[in-house]
Amino acid sequence: MRTIFILIAVLVFLPTIGNSQSLNDFVNRGLEDNDISQRLPQLDTLITIAKNNSPRLKFFDSDFDYWDGQITLEKRAWLNNINLDASYGYGIFDNLSNQQIAGDPGSQTLFSTQQSRYTVGASIKLPLSSVFNRGRKIKNAKAEAEKSKYQKEFAEWELEQLIVRQYNDLIKAHRLFFISNSIVESYKVQAVRADKDFANGAINVTEYTRLQQMLNQAISSFESQRSEFLIALKSLEGTVGIKIEF
Repeated sequence: MRTIFILIAVLVFLPTIGNSQSLNDFVNRGLEDNDISQRLPQLDTLITIAKNNSPRLKFFDSDFDYWDGQITLEKRAWLNNINLDASYGYGIFDNLSNQQIAGDPGSQTLFSTQQSRYTVGASIKLPLSSVFNRGRKIKNAKAEAEKSKYQKEFAEWELEQLIVRQYNDLIKAHRLFFISNSIVESYKVQAVRADKDFANGAINVTEYTRLQQMLNQAISSFESQRSEFLIALKSLEGTVGIKIEF
């Protein structure tokens, strides 16, 4: 009796197993023929493009350049304490005689001449704050520049992780999208057969309704997977900064 029950079970489930295997073979062949990873740009290429287009990384580059310039300015800040003055004049000037220049008190005569005169002067002021705070200001600017550099490195690592995740999400979404489409096509074939069987009285209303519901659920799942695929694609394109063609 046990052997008879096993044979009956095999005969009952054999058509289902055969259909399932055929569907699996079709899906596997289809996934190989429609492997999106073979048509996408290489992952390393996408990461490089994303780094070049990333506004966040460009911000850190600009921030680093700013603080690197501040280091130079702080090192040259002592020049602010040095003043150079120069003036030029042309006209008639009263001049001392040679005797007066030599120190002769008896000569009091001035003589006027038309000439040009130049004057140049220099002055230095040295506030104590400039002396004691100069080193600290330079160190602060260097620290800010280093911080910008490390922030960029961390942002690059985060960007790489994001692209790897979005890249794999896109491949997974495409596979599920293709599988859901294959399931819909399989149910459509069954629906055509169910229409004939129902018209011929081979199946009742309950079975016919169940098959129709399965088709509707498959279509709903297909639309959901289609949406997930488009979201995954647009997310990766937004991160990389280019339109991905495949």
